[in-house]
Amino acid sequence: MKVLIIDDEESIRFSLKISLEKLGFESLVAETGEKGLELFKIHSPKLAIVDIKLPGIDGIEVLKRIRKLDPDCIVIMITYLSGVKLAVKSMKIGAYDYFMKPFSLAEITSTVKKAAEYIEKKQELDRLNYELEFIGESSSVNNIKDTIKVISKLEMSTHILIQGESGTGKEVVAKLIHEKMRKDAAFVPLNCSAIPKNLQESELFGYEKGAFTGASEKKEGLIGESNGGILFLDEIGDMDLSLQAKLLRALQEKKYRPVGSLKEEGFDTTVIAATNKDLKEEIGKGNFRDDLYYRLNIIPIYIPPLRERKGDIPLLISSFLEEYNLKLNKEIKKVDKKAMDMLLNYDWPGNVRELKNVIERMAIFNEDSTIHVKDLPNEIKSHFYEEKKKLSPLEIAELKVILHSLEKYDWNISKVSEELNISRQTIRRKMEKYDLKK
Repeated sequence: MKVLIIDDEESIRFSLKISLEKLGFESLVAETGEKGLELFKIHSPKLAIVDIKLPGIDGIEVLKRIRKLDPDCIVIMITYLSGVKLAVKSMKIGAYDYFMKPFSLAEITSTVKKAAEYIEKKQELDRLNYELEFIGESSSVNNIKDTIKVISKLEMSTHILIQGESGTGKEVVAKLIHEKMRKDAAFVPLNCSAIPKNLQESELFGYEKGAFTGASEKKEGLIGESNGGILFLDEIGDMDLSLQAKLLRALQEKKYRPVGSLKEEGFDTTVIAATNKDLKEEIGKGNFRDDLYYRLNIIPIYIPPLRERKGDIPLLISSFLEEYNLKLNKEIKKVDKKAMDMLLNYDWPGNVRELKNVIERMAIFNEDSTIHVKDLPNEIKSHFYEEKKKLSPLEIAELKVILHSLEKYDWNISKVSEELNISRQTIRRKMEKYDLKK
Protein backbone atom coordinates (compact mmCIF):
# COMPACT_ATOMS: atom_id res chain seq x y z
CA MET A 1 0.00 0.00 0.00
CA LYS A 2 1.29 3.49 -0.90
CA VAL A 3 1.78 6.19 1.76
CA LEU A 4 2.40 9.83 0.81
CA ILE A 5 4.64 11.79 3.22
CA ILE A 6 4.60 15.60 2.91
CA ASP A 7 6.97 17.46 5.25
CA ASP A 8 9.52 20.21 4.67
CA GLU A 9 11.97 18.67 7.19
CA GLU A 10 14.22 16.17 5.42
CA SER A 11 15.00 14.23 8.61
CA ILE A 12 11.30 13.58 9.24
CA ARG A 13 10.66 12.55 5.64
CA PHE A 14 13.63 10.17 5.76
CA SER A 15 12.81 8.57 9.13
CA LEU A 16 9.13 8.03 8.23
CA LYS A 17 10.05 6.64 4.80
CA ILE A 18 12.55 4.12 6.26
CA SER A 19 10.19 3.06 9.10
CA LEU A 20 7.21 2.53 6.80
CA GLU A 21 9.17 0.71 4.12
CA LYS A 22 10.38 -1.74 6.79
CA LEU A 23 6.70 -2.53 7.40
CA GLY A 24 6.12 -3.19 3.70
CA PHE A 25 4.62 0.17 2.67
CA GLU A 26 5.65 2.01 -0.49
CA SER A 27 6.62 5.56 0.52
CA LEU A 28 6.22 8.66 -1.65
CA VAL A 29 7.86 11.83 -0.28
CA ALA A 30 7.47 15.54 -0.99
CA GLU A 31 8.76 18.68 0.76
CA THR A 32 5.91 20.98 -0.30
CA GLY A 33 2.15 20.75 -0.53
CA GLU A 34 2.21 21.49 -4.24
CA LYS A 35 4.62 18.62 -5.01
CA GLY A 36 2.72 16.33 -2.66
CA LEU A 37 -0.56 16.96 -4.49
CA GLU A 38 1.15 16.26 -7.83
CA LEU A 39 2.29 12.88 -6.47
CA PHE A 40 -1.19 12.26 -5.08
CA LYS A 41 -2.81 12.81 -8.48
CA ILE A 42 -0.32 10.47 -10.18
CA HIS A 43 -0.19 7.62 -7.63
CA SER A 44 -3.56 7.87 -5.78
CA PRO A 45 -2.26 6.70 -2.37
CA LYS A 46 -4.87 5.66 0.21
CA LEU A 47 -2.79 7.01 3.13
CA ALA A 48 -1.07 10.37 3.60
CA ILE A 49 1.00 11.93 6.40
CA VAL A 50 0.95 15.72 6.09
CA ASP A 51 2.79 18.42 8.04
CA ILE A 52 0.51 21.35 8.90
CA LYS A 53 3.21 24.03 8.49
CA LEU A 54 4.52 23.86 4.92
CA PRO A 55 6.09 26.37 2.51
CA GLY A 56 3.53 27.48 -0.06
CA ILE A 57 0.10 26.01 0.56
CA ASP A 58 -0.21 24.77 4.15
CA GLY A 59 -1.21 21.30 5.38
CA ILE A 60 -4.82 22.29 6.04
CA GLU A 61 -5.26 23.27 2.40
CA VAL A 62 -3.51 20.06 1.30
CA LEU A 63 -5.94 18.07 3.49
CA LYS A 64 -8.93 19.84 1.92
CA ARG A 65 -7.69 19.11 -1.61
CA ILE A 66 -6.92 15.48 -0.84
CA ARG A 67 -10.41 15.07 0.66
CA LYS A 68 -11.87 16.55 -2.52
CA LEU A 69 -9.79 14.28 -4.78
CA ASP A 70 -10.45 11.15 -2.71
CA PRO A 71 -12.80 11.36 0.31
CA ASP A 72 -11.73 7.84 1.36
CA CYS A 73 -8.02 8.68 1.67
CA ILE A 74 -6.87 8.57 5.31
CA VAL A 75 -4.80 11.63 6.26
CA ILE A 76 -2.66 11.87 9.41
CA MET A 77 -1.47 15.36 10.36
CA ILE A 78 1.78 16.25 12.16
CA THR A 79 2.71 19.57 13.76
CA TYR A 80 4.61 21.27 16.55
CA LEU A 81 2.86 22.26 19.78
CA SER A 82 2.26 25.77 18.43
CA GLY A 83 0.02 24.30 15.72
CA VAL A 84 -2.26 22.31 18.00
CA LYS A 85 -5.30 24.50 17.22
CA LEU A 86 -4.81 23.84 13.52
CA ALA A 87 -4.44 20.12 14.27
CA VAL A 88 -7.83 20.15 16.01
CA LYS A 89 -9.26 22.06 13.04
CA SER A 90 -7.87 19.40 10.70
CA MET A 91 -9.76 16.70 12.63
CA LYS A 92 -13.01 18.59 12.06
CA ILE A 93 -12.23 18.77 8.34
CA GLY A 94 -11.68 15.03 8.17
CA ALA A 95 -8.15 14.13 9.29
CA TYR A 96 -7.86 10.62 10.74
CA ASP A 97 -5.46 11.57 13.56
CA TYR A 98 -2.65 14.00 14.43
CA PHE A 99 0.74 13.77 16.14
CA MET A 100 2.82 16.43 17.86
CA LYS A 101 6.49 16.88 16.99
CA PRO A 102 8.72 15.35 18.20
CA PHE A 103 6.61 12.22 17.84
CA SER A 104 7.27 8.56 18.52
CA LEU A 105 7.94 6.64 15.31
CA ALA A 106 6.49 3.54 16.94
CA GLU A 107 3.19 5.30 17.67
CA ILE A 108 2.77 6.88 14.26
CA THR A 109 3.67 3.67 12.39
CA SER A 110 1.24 1.76 14.63
CA THR A 111 -1.51 4.20 13.64
CA VAL A 112 -0.60 3.83 9.96
CA LYS A 113 -0.83 0.03 10.30
CA LYS A 114 -4.29 0.27 11.90
CA ALA A 115 -5.43 2.69 9.21
CA ALA A 116 -4.15 0.36 6.49
CA GLU A 117 -6.02 -2.57 8.05
CA TYR A 118 -9.20 -0.47 8.06
CA ILE A 119 -8.70 0.45 4.39
CA GLU A 120 -8.19 -3.20 3.42
CA LYS A 121 -11.30 -4.28 5.33
CA LYS A 122 -13.33 -1.50 3.75
CA GLN A 123 -12.14 -2.40 0.26
CA GLU A 124 -13.07 -6.01 0.89
CA LEU A 125 -16.48 -4.95 2.17
CA ASP A 126 -16.96 -2.69 -0.86
CA ARG A 127 -16.14 -5.60 -3.16
CA LEU A 128 -18.61 -7.77 -1.25
CA ASN A 129 -21.27 -5.08 -1.38
CA TYR A 130 -21.13 -4.89 -5.17
CA GLU A 131 -22.78 -8.28 -5.15
CA LEU A 132 -25.03 -7.57 -2.15
CA GLU A 133 -25.82 -3.92 -2.83
CA PHE A 134 -29.48 -4.57 -3.46
CA ILE A 135 -30.00 -7.04 -0.66
CA GLY A 136 -32.81 -9.55 -0.42
CA GLU A 137 -34.16 -12.90 -1.54
CA SER A 138 -37.85 -12.04 -1.89
CA SER A 139 -39.47 -12.63 -5.27
CA SER A 140 -39.70 -8.88 -5.94
CA VAL A 141 -35.99 -8.38 -5.26
CA ASN A 142 -35.06 -11.39 -7.39
CA ASN A 143 -37.16 -9.95 -10.24
CA ILE A 144 -35.22 -6.69 -9.99
CA LYS A 145 -31.91 -8.57 -10.01
CA ASP A 146 -33.03 -10.54 -13.08
CA THR A 147 -33.95 -7.29 -14.84
CA ILE A 148 -30.51 -5.83 -14.04
CA LYS A 149 -28.86 -8.93 -15.54
CA VAL A 150 -30.79 -8.41 -18.78
CA ILE A 151 -29.91 -4.70 -18.87
CA SER A 152 -26.23 -5.45 -18.23
CA LYS A 153 -26.03 -7.40 -21.49
CA LEU A 154 -27.37 -4.55 -23.64
CA GLU A 155 -24.84 -2.85 -25.88
CA MET A 156 -27.19 -0.06 -26.92
CA SER A 157 -28.29 2.90 -24.82
CA THR A 158 -31.82 2.65 -23.46
CA HIS A 159 -34.01 4.37 -20.87
CA ILE A 160 -35.09 3.02 -17.50
CA LEU A 161 -37.71 4.24 -15.05
CA ILE A 162 -37.34 3.26 -11.39
CA GLN A 163 -40.37 3.87 -9.17
CA GLY A 164 -40.69 3.36 -5.44
CA GLU A 165 -41.18 5.15 -2.14
CA SER A 166 -38.44 7.28 -0.58
CA GLY A 167 -35.75 5.18 1.02
CA THR A 168 -36.40 1.99 -0.95
CA GLY A 169 -33.05 2.13 -2.75
CA LYS A 170 -33.71 3.68 -6.16
CA GLU A 171 -30.25 5.23 -6.42
CA VAL A 172 -28.68 1.97 -5.23
CA VAL A 173 -30.35 0.16 -8.12
CA ALA A 174 -29.27 2.88 -10.56
CA LYS A 175 -25.64 2.59 -9.43
CA LEU A 176 -25.83 -1.19 -9.62
CA ILE A 177 -27.03 -0.93 -13.22
CA HIS A 178 -24.10 1.39 -13.94
CA GLU A 179 -21.68 -1.08 -12.31
CA LYS A 180 -23.03 -3.98 -14.38
CA MET A 181 -23.71 -2.13 -17.64
CA ARG A 182 -21.20 0.70 -18.09
CA LYS A 183 -18.73 0.47 -15.22
CA ASP A 184 -15.94 2.38 -17.00
CA ALA A 185 -18.18 5.20 -18.22
CA ALA A 186 -19.55 8.20 -16.34
CA PHE A 187 -22.41 8.04 -13.82
CA VAL A 188 -23.85 11.56 -13.58
CA PRO A 189 -26.66 12.23 -11.08
CA LEU A 190 -29.13 15.13 -11.07
CA ASN A 191 -31.65 15.49 -8.24
CA CYS A 192 -34.50 17.44 -9.84
CA SER A 193 -36.11 18.25 -6.48
CA ALA A 194 -32.90 19.81 -5.12
CA ILE A 195 -32.46 22.37 -7.92
CA PRO A 196 -34.78 25.36 -8.45
CA LYS A 197 -36.88 24.89 -11.58
CA ASN A 198 -35.45 28.00 -13.21
CA LEU A 199 -31.93 26.51 -13.00
CA GLN A 200 -32.75 22.97 -14.08
CA GLU A 201 -32.31 23.62 -17.81
CA SER A 202 -28.85 25.21 -17.54
CA GLU A 203 -27.76 22.47 -15.12
CA LEU A 204 -28.93 19.72 -17.48
CA PHE A 205 -27.96 21.17 -20.88
CA GLY A 206 -25.19 23.59 -19.89
CA TYR A 207 -24.83 27.12 -21.23
CA GLU A 208 -22.68 29.41 -23.38
CA LYS A 209 -20.68 32.31 -22.03
CA GLY A 210 -22.95 35.37 -21.73
CA ALA A 211 -26.14 33.32 -22.04
CA PHE A 212 -27.52 35.07 -18.94
CA THR A 213 -26.36 37.33 -16.13
CA GLY A 214 -23.58 35.58 -14.25
CA ALA A 215 -22.64 33.21 -17.10
CA SER A 216 -19.01 34.40 -17.23
CA GLU A 217 -17.77 31.29 -19.02
CA LYS A 218 -19.08 28.29 -20.92
CA LYS A 219 -20.29 25.39 -18.78
CA GLU A 220 -20.93 21.87 -19.97
CA GLY A 221 -24.23 20.43 -18.79
CA LEU A 222 -24.75 17.12 -17.05
CA ILE A 223 -26.18 15.55 -20.20
CA GLY A 224 -22.88 16.29 -21.96
CA GLU A 225 -20.83 14.99 -19.02
CA SER A 226 -22.80 11.74 -19.14
CA ASN A 227 -22.17 11.13 -22.86
CA GLY A 228 -21.36 7.45 -23.33
CA GLY A 229 -22.39 6.66 -19.77
CA ILE A 230 -25.44 6.98 -17.54
CA LEU A 231 -27.46 10.06 -16.61
CA PHE A 232 -29.42 9.50 -13.41
CA LEU A 233 -32.40 11.85 -13.11
CA ASP A 234 -33.56 11.44 -9.52
CA GLU A 235 -37.02 12.73 -8.54
CA ILE A 236 -37.95 13.19 -12.22
CA GLY A 237 -41.50 14.01 -11.10
CA ASP A 238 -40.22 17.39 -9.89
CA MET A 239 -38.79 18.42 -13.26
CA ASP A 240 -40.18 21.64 -14.72
CA LEU A 241 -42.85 21.00 -17.38
CA SER A 242 -41.16 23.12 -20.05
CA LEU A 243 -37.88 21.27 -19.46
CA GLN A 244 -39.72 17.95 -19.77
CA ALA A 245 -40.57 18.87 -23.38
CA LYS A 246 -36.94 19.73 -24.14
CA LEU A 247 -35.70 16.54 -22.50
CA LEU A 248 -38.17 14.48 -24.55
CA ARG A 249 -36.90 16.04 -27.78
CA ALA A 250 -33.28 15.45 -26.74
CA LEU A 251 -33.98 11.78 -26.01
CA GLN A 252 -35.80 11.28 -29.30
CA GLU A 253 -33.16 12.98 -31.46
CA LYS A 254 -30.09 12.27 -29.32
CA LYS A 255 -29.22 15.94 -29.62
CA TYR A 256 -29.46 18.88 -27.22
CA ARG A 257 -28.79 22.61 -27.32
CA PRO A 258 -26.99 24.39 -24.44
CA VAL A 259 -28.67 27.55 -23.16
CA GLY A 260 -27.64 30.50 -25.35
CA SER A 261 -26.18 28.32 -28.10
CA LEU A 262 -27.24 28.18 -31.75
CA LYS A 263 -25.58 24.80 -32.25
CA GLU A 264 -26.89 21.38 -31.30
CA GLU A 265 -24.62 18.74 -29.77
CA GLY A 266 -25.03 14.99 -30.02
CA PHE A 267 -24.95 12.50 -27.16
CA ASP A 268 -25.47 8.80 -26.54
CA THR A 269 -26.51 8.22 -22.96
CA THR A 270 -28.57 5.69 -21.01
CA VAL A 271 -31.04 7.69 -18.94
CA ILE A 272 -32.21 6.25 -15.64
CA ALA A 273 -35.06 8.24 -14.16
CA ALA A 274 -36.37 7.68 -10.64
CA THR A 275 -39.33 8.97 -8.69
CA ASN A 276 -41.29 8.38 -5.51
CA LYS A 277 -44.40 9.85 -7.13
CA ASP A 278 -47.13 8.04 -9.04
CA LEU A 279 -46.34 9.46 -12.48
CA LYS A 280 -49.66 8.33 -13.98
CA GLU A 281 -51.41 10.28 -11.26
CA GLU A 282 -49.12 13.26 -11.97
CA ILE A 283 -50.03 12.99 -15.67
CA GLY A 284 -53.71 13.19 -14.71
CA LYS A 285 -53.00 16.33 -12.69
CA GLY A 286 -51.15 17.91 -15.61
CA ASN A 287 -47.80 17.87 -13.77
CA PHE A 288 -46.03 15.36 -16.00
CA ARG A 289 -46.00 14.73 -19.74
CA ASP A 290 -47.41 11.37 -20.80
CA ASP A 291 -45.13 11.21 -23.88
CA LEU A 292 -42.03 11.64 -21.68
CA TYR A 293 -43.35 8.99 -19.31
CA TYR A 294 -43.66 6.43 -22.11
CA ARG A 295 -40.26 7.44 -23.51
CA LEU A 296 -38.56 6.80 -20.14
CA ASN A 297 -40.60 3.74 -19.23
CA ILE A 298 -38.93 1.44 -21.78
CA ILE A 299 -37.60 -0.71 -18.95
CA PRO A 300 -39.72 -0.23 -15.81
CA ILE A 301 -38.42 -1.21 -12.37
CA TYR A 302 -40.67 -1.04 -9.33
CA ILE A 303 -39.04 -1.28 -5.90
CA PRO A 304 -41.60 -2.35 -3.27
CA PRO A 305 -41.60 -0.74 0.19
CA LEU A 306 -39.86 -2.66 2.95
CA ARG A 307 -43.19 -3.46 4.65
CA GLU A 308 -44.04 -5.59 1.57
CA ARG A 309 -40.82 -7.61 1.74
CA LYS A 310 -40.24 -8.08 5.45
CA GLY A 311 -38.57 -11.43 4.85
CA ASP A 312 -35.55 -9.46 3.60
CA ILE A 313 -35.15 -7.55 6.89
CA PRO A 314 -32.85 -10.12 8.61
CA LEU A 315 -30.54 -10.13 5.56
CA LEU A 316 -30.44 -6.34 5.49
CA ILE A 317 -29.72 -6.17 9.22
CA SER A 318 -26.89 -8.69 8.88
CA SER A 319 -25.30 -6.67 6.07
CA PHE A 320 -25.66 -3.35 7.94
CA LEU A 321 -24.19 -4.86 11.12
CA GLU A 322 -21.20 -6.08 9.13
CA GLU A 323 -20.72 -2.58 7.72
CA TYR A 324 -20.97 -0.77 11.06
CA ASN A 325 -18.89 -3.33 12.92
CA LEU A 326 -16.13 -2.44 10.48
CA LYS A 327 -16.65 1.32 10.67
CA LEU A 328 -17.06 1.46 14.45
CA ASN A 329 -14.69 -1.37 15.40
CA LYS A 330 -17.55 -3.29 17.06
CA GLU A 331 -18.34 -7.00 17.22
CA ILE A 332 -22.13 -7.13 17.23
CA LYS A 333 -23.01 -10.63 16.09
CA LYS A 334 -26.80 -10.82 16.17
CA VAL A 335 -30.21 -9.47 17.15
CA ASP A 336 -32.05 -11.49 19.80
CA LYS A 337 -35.42 -13.08 18.93
CA LYS A 338 -37.69 -10.61 20.76
CA ALA A 339 -35.90 -7.61 19.27
CA MET A 340 -36.05 -9.20 15.80
CA ASP A 341 -39.80 -9.80 16.24
CA MET A 342 -40.24 -6.09 16.95
CA LEU A 343 -38.13 -5.08 13.95
CA LEU A 344 -40.16 -7.39 11.71
CA ASN A 345 -43.44 -6.07 13.12
CA TYR A 346 -42.58 -2.41 12.42
CA ASP A 347 -43.89 -0.89 9.17
CA TRP A 348 -40.72 1.09 8.27
CA PRO A 349 -42.25 4.21 6.68
CA GLY A 350 -38.71 5.34 5.79
CA ASN A 351 -38.01 1.94 4.22
CA VAL A 352 -34.45 0.55 3.90
CA ARG A 353 -32.90 3.96 4.62
CA GLU A 354 -34.73 4.12 7.96
CA LEU A 355 -33.69 0.55 8.84
CA LYS A 356 -30.05 1.34 8.07
CA ASN A 357 -30.18 4.50 10.22
CA VAL A 358 -31.69 2.53 13.12
CA ILE A 359 -28.98 -0.16 12.88
CA GLU A 360 -26.26 2.52 12.78
CA ARG A 361 -27.71 4.25 15.85
CA MET A 362 -27.88 0.99 17.81
CA ALA A 363 -24.38 -0.04 16.72
CA ILE A 364 -22.95 3.27 17.97
CA PHE A 365 -24.37 2.87 21.48
CA ASN A 366 -24.31 -0.93 21.84
CA GLU A 367 -21.39 -2.37 23.84
CA ASP A 368 -22.67 -5.95 23.74
CA SER A 369 -22.30 -8.63 21.07
CA THR A 370 -26.10 -8.83 20.75
CA ILE A 371 -28.83 -6.26 20.11
CA HIS A 372 -31.61 -6.59 22.68
CA VAL A 373 -35.08 -5.04 23.04
CA LYS A 374 -33.64 -2.34 25.31
CA ASP A 375 -31.46 -1.16 22.40
CA LEU A 376 -34.40 -0.55 20.04
CA PRO A 377 -35.79 2.96 19.47
CA ASN A 378 -38.98 3.71 21.43
CA GLU A 379 -41.07 4.16 18.27
CA ILE A 380 -40.40 0.54 17.28
CA LYS A 381 -41.16 -0.86 20.74
CA SER A 382 -44.33 1.18 21.20
CA HIS A 383 -45.55 0.19 17.70
CA PHE A 384 -45.06 -3.47 18.62
CA TYR A 385 -47.04 -3.15 21.84
CA GLU A 386 -49.79 -1.13 20.13
CA GLU A 387 -50.21 -3.80 17.45
CA LYS A 388 -50.05 -6.65 19.93
CA LYS A 389 -52.54 -5.27 22.42
CA LYS A 390 -54.90 -3.41 20.03
CA LEU A 391 -54.82 -0.41 22.32
CA SER A 392 -57.07 2.64 22.43
CA PRO A 393 -55.55 6.08 21.70
CA LEU A 394 -55.52 6.86 25.44
CA GLU A 395 -53.74 3.58 26.21
CA ILE A 396 -51.23 4.23 23.43
CA ALA A 397 -50.42 7.65 24.92
CA GLU A 398 -50.08 6.10 28.40
CA LEU A 399 -47.83 3.33 27.08
CA LYS A 400 -45.51 5.81 25.36
CA VAL A 401 -45.15 7.98 28.49
CA ILE A 402 -44.38 5.00 30.74
CA LEU A 403 -42.01 3.40 28.23
CA HIS A 404 -40.14 6.69 27.76
CA SER A 405 -39.64 7.07 31.53
CA LEU A 406 -38.58 3.46 31.95
CA GLU A 407 -35.96 3.88 29.24
CA LYS A 408 -34.87 7.23 30.69
CA TYR A 409 -34.21 5.77 34.14
CA ASP A 410 -32.91 2.38 32.98
CA TRP A 411 -36.08 0.65 34.20
CA ASN A 412 -35.73 1.94 37.77
CA ILE A 413 -39.37 1.76 38.92
CA SER A 414 -38.81 4.02 41.95
CA LYS A 415 -37.48 6.87 39.80
CA VAL A 416 -40.26 6.40 37.23
CA SER A 417 -42.84 6.44 40.01
CA GLU A 418 -41.36 9.66 41.35
CA GLU A 419 -41.21 11.39 37.96
CA LEU A 420 -44.77 10.43 36.91
CA ASN A 421 -46.22 10.80 40.42
CA ILE A 422 -47.71 7.29 40.20
CA SER A 423 -47.30 4.57 42.80
CA ARG A 424 -44.78 1.78 42.22
CA GLN A 425 -47.63 -0.76 42.33
CA THR A 426 -49.46 1.11 39.56
CA ILE A 427 -46.29 1.26 37.45
CA ARG A 428 -45.83 -2.51 37.86
CA ARG A 429 -49.49 -3.12 36.97
CA LYS A 430 -49.16 -1.00 33.80
CA MET A 431 -45.94 -2.79 32.85
CA GLU A 432 -47.74 -6.11 33.17
CA LYS A 433 -50.70 -4.81 31.18
CA TYR A 434 -48.53 -3.61 28.31
CA ASP A 435 -46.01 -6.45 28.58
CA LEU A 436 -43.14 -4.03 29.21
CA LYS A 437 -39.96 -5.87 30.21
CA LYS A 438 -36.35 -4.76 30.44
